[in-house]
Amino acid sequence: ARAREAFYLLPIPVLVGSYEQIRQDGLDRIPANTFDLVVLDEAQRIKNRNSATALACRLLPRTRSWALSATPLENDPGDVASILSFLDPEIRPGESPFRLRARLDAMMLRRRKLEVRAELPPVILQDLRLDLSGVQRKAYDELWEKRAETIREGAEGGDPGAAILGLITRLKMVCNFVEDASSKFEALEVIAEGAGKSGKILVFSQFVRTLQWVSDRLKLRHGLLTGAMTPAERQASIDEFRHGPAPRALLVSLRAGGVGLNLGEATHVVLFDRWWNPAVENQAIYRAHRFDREEPLHVVRFLATDTIEERISEILEQKELLFDEVVETAGAEARRFTRNELIRILEISNLFPALEA
Repeated sequence: ARAREAFYLLPIPVLVGSYEQIRQDGLDRIPANTFDLVVLDEAQRIKNRNSATALACRLLPRTRSWALSATPLENDPGDVASILSFLDPEIRPGESPFRLRARLDAMMLRRRKLEVRAELPPVILQDLRLDLSGVQRKAYDELWEKRAETIREGAEGGDPGAAILGLITRLKMVCNFVEDASSKFEALEVIAEGAGKSGKILVFSQFVRTLQWVSDRLKLRHGLLTGAMTPAERQASIDEFRHGPAPRALLVSLRAGGVGLNLGEATHVVLFDRWWNPAVENQAIYRAHRFDREEPLHVVRFLATDTIEERISEILEQKELLFDEVVETAGAEARRFTRNELIRILEISNLFPALEA
């Protein structure tokens, strides 16, 4: 901390820092009149107005401000309002979507990919609906029938929200695999075979455990990319995927692979399971949909039928409509679903009406 304080006093033209650094230093270690200009990259990091990071960024002494983000809205209009309040302190929480659109129209500069390069090849998106295997269906139905009891037991521990989220996570894992059974893995093998000798496949999952399970069984040459790996291990996996001979695959955790990667060599992207908001998924897809791309990108999203994945997909579609309402008409990572959305996924509002309130 003392070494950083010295940097703020030196006549350095440009200072590059992390959000963690600003959170630690922004409240009391940075002198007044330090900066002429502050630019926030990945500005969705301050979408929670009440977080220490957002507060520290708002308090940075500066004359001018810019905020850069591809995902300014992930869950609700408050995400956008928090980012805009960094640019204009007069913007307060609770702004209506109509007022936010007006604010964005006056403050936002936006370029879409097609406006930069009209001939960019398309993303071919396919939602692949799959029936669970017999073993998976049996395990899923057993969990589903006991959901009320499971949540009630968890709620007695003092945190019903954690109990709900824990059950949803277990159900999602069953949709991915049970023991040695997985209808999704069977579909992945078909996609790998159809990709041909030149195919390079990115497989995204929010669960590292799922990726490890797939890795143990996938015969195609492949690598792993997770947040638990060292920077050197991550770079080695990326280089092998980009420059190694096809066919091959790279198994990537959504959180580790959502930002800052160029994987344009991919011919296919497979979303093994759905993340909690579509913005993170889109960021993952665009790791492969780069400006130098010449061929279409094939994206397949797995969806287990007659499971909570169908209800999760419905809510994700509603979130995309919200983004369109607030952001698209003005001129997008990461909280999870709200408690009411989790209750809707499990169809338990009639069992626990107090939770929804």
